[in-house]
Amino acid sequence: MAEQEHFQDRRHEYAEATRRDVVAAARELFGEKGYAGTTVDQIARRARVSPATVYAQCDGKQGLLKTLMDTWTAGALVGEIIEACATAEGATEKARVLADGYVTLYDASSDIIKIVTDASFSAPVAAEFLTTANDRHLAALVQIVGQIRETGQLADGLSDEDAARIIFFYFRFEQFSLLADTFGWGKRRARDWICERVEAAILRDVDGAPAATRAPG
Repeated sequence: MAEQEHFQDRRHEYAEATRRDVVAAARELFGEKGYAGTTVDQIARRARVSPATVYAQCDGKQGLLKTLMDTWTAGALVGEIIEACATAEGATEKARVLADGYVTLYDASSDIIKIVTDASFSAPVAAEFLTTANDRHLAALVQIVGQIRETGQLADGLSDEDAARIIFFYFRFEQFSLLADTFGWGKRRARDWICERVEAAILRDVDGAPAATRAPG
């Protein structure tokens, strides 16, 4: 019995290692050639497995694209950002922790975001995955806005959903990369500028006045 369990554990470990290799190969090739320009055969060669293994382990190209989207939107890092915001004191601190979380998330997944976004223009399944990614993004932000509301500093008349949409608008990847990369501001300046706009749009000052009435920094 012990030997059988050991064999099963080893087999599981091998399958997981193979799956990681296939996902890594797909991530590289989708980045190099695009989703449409990549074939299962190419992924199999890069991962040094058979095409049949790519289908069996990862459900082919579509399954691999979904796995990458899940890594970006439902991985451990997303939960860590939500938890870090929950433990931060005060609405402003929560907003700044969230801003740092965006930078960390984009550092980890910017290539995946580009892969899924680019693929969505020509592949209907990728468009569905991008919709799922955006829905998950907004759902996570609604949780964080709920935390901000508990501080009493969310702007009057602003629903959790609308506040989440405002954060999404300012901090979406396209906006952040435009400032940080295309404009050459760098990550820190882009993060700080966007965070200031978010705070002005959704927070109140401690005296109760809308934060948006403050002169821009």
